Amino acid sequence: MAQVPASEWPDQPEIYFPQAPRPGQWRKSLGAVFTTTPPELTEEVRVSVPAIDFHLQRGLSKHFFAISRLQTQFVQSNLALGLRWVTPVTDRLHVGAGYDVTGWFGALQIKDVFNSQAYGIQTFPNLSVGYRLTRDLEITVKGEAIMDLYYRSQVGSLAVVYDRRQVNGVAFTVMLEQPFYNNRHVSIGFRAAYSNFNWQLWSLYDTFDRNLLYPQLIFGFIL
Repeated sequence: MAQVPASEWPDQPEIYFPQAPRPGQWRKSLGAVFTTTPPELTEEVRVSVPAIDFHLQRGLSKHFFAISRLQTQFVQSNLALGLRWVTPVTDRLHVGAGYDVTGWFGALQIKDVFNSQAYGIQTFPNLSVGYRLTRDLEITVKGEAIMDLYYRSQVGSLAVVYDRRQVNGVAFTVMLEQPFYNNRHVSIGFRAAYSNFNWQLWSLYDTFDRNLLYPQLIFGFIL
C-alpha cells in the first residue's frame, strides 16, 4: 500500500497542538490535572491534588483562535482567557505564540476557627512547537513565563495585598494527542512549573521566598 504523504493527512482533534480550529468552529475537552505538592511545603507527605480541567476554544481566522480554560476543585478555581497565533512551518511542524490572563479564587472556612479567602490575577506569555509524529499522533512542547499582576488574601480581618507586576517563574509542558477509542481523542502529558507561588496551594501560606517545582500530570478527553 502506498503511503499517504503528510500534506494529505486529515486534521486531528487537538487542544494543545498549535493549529487553529476553522473560523467559527468550537473545540472542547474535559479532563483532570494532578498537581504534586513540593516536599518543601508538605515535608514527607507528597499530596497529589486533582482538579477538574475544562477547555473551550473557538477559531477566529486561519491563524488566530481564542482559548478559555477552567480548573476547579470547588473550593478554589482558576479561569484562563487568551489568544493564540499559530502557523504551519512544514506539513508536520507547527508553531504558535499566545498570551493568557488567568484569575483564581479560593475560600476556606472551617467552622469558626479558620476563615480565609484569596484571589489573584496572573498572565502567561507562551510559545508552542508541535510536530505530527504520524497521521494520528501529535506531540507539543510549550514554554510559559508566569507573571503575577495582583494577589490578595485575607484571614479574618487581616489582609495582604500585592499589586505589582513581577515574574513568578516558568513552566514547560509536553503533551501527546492521539486517538483513544471510537474516534475519540485524548490529550496526555506532563507540565513542570518552577515558580514562587501556585494558586492551588494558597491556603498553606508558605514562607518560602524562592521558586519551587510543581509537577503536574494532565489528562483530557477531546469532546
